[in-house]
Amino acid sequence: MNETKRISSNQLDVLKEVGTIGAGRSATALAELLNCKVEISLPETKLVPLESLHKVLGNSEDLYFVLDIGVEGEITGRVFFLLAPQQAKILGSTLLGKSPEEADLNDGMFLSSLKEMVNILVGAYMNVLSDMTGFTIMYTTPSIAMDMVGAIMDFFFIHIAQHSDEAIFIRTELKVRDMNFDGSLLFFPDLESLRKLFNALGVKEGE
Repeated sequence: MNETKRISSNQLDVLKEVGTIGAGRSATALAELLNCKVEISLPETKLVPLESLHKVLGNSEDLYFVLDIGVEGEITGRVFFLLAPQQAKILGSTLLGKSPEEADLNDGMFLSSLKEMVNILVGAYMNVLSDMTGFTIMYTTPSIAMDMVGAIMDFFFIHIAQHSDEAIFIRTELKVRDMNFDGSLLFFPDLESLRKLFNALGVKEGE
C-alpha cells in the first residue's frame, strides 16, 4: 500500500512533533545518566504500514539487536528498538565506560547496560505521548534478542499483524562522547489505541 494514502499531512506533522520532543528528552536523560554532552539529530518520523517495514529496515539478512517492550495502560501495543551490532556496541559500552572494541555482545553486563539505555530512550518517547495526550502509558522492562530482518518481519506478521497494521517509526542519530550511533524505534499501537492517540492529539482521521 502507498504510505502517503494511509496518513494525512496533519497526522504526519503531529508524529514529527512527538519524535522531535522525544528525541530531545532522550538526549537530556542520557546526558544526565552519563554526565556528558549528548547531541541529537532531527529524527526521521513517519507512520509505516506493516507490509512496508522491510523498506526501512534493510536487507533480509541484516542483523539487529531487537529490544521488545510491552506498552500498557490507556494505550496498548508494543515497542521494538532495533540496533545493528556495531551500534549496540557503542550504546552499551558507553554506560560501562568502555570502548566499543571492548564490548562483548554476549556478556551479561553489556546486555543489561543496553537494556537500561534503551529503556531510557523508549521511556522518553512514551512520556512525551503521555504528556501530550493525558493518557496513562506504562511500559515493561525490555527483553533482548538478536536476529535478521527477515526473521524479524516474520515475527511481526505472525504476532503483531493481528493487533496492529501500522508502526510509528522513529530513527534518530545521537552523538555521545564523540561517538555516533543511531537506532530505530518501532511503536505498534493496536488499532483502537492509534485512533485514540490521534484524537487526543487533536487530529482526526482524514484531516
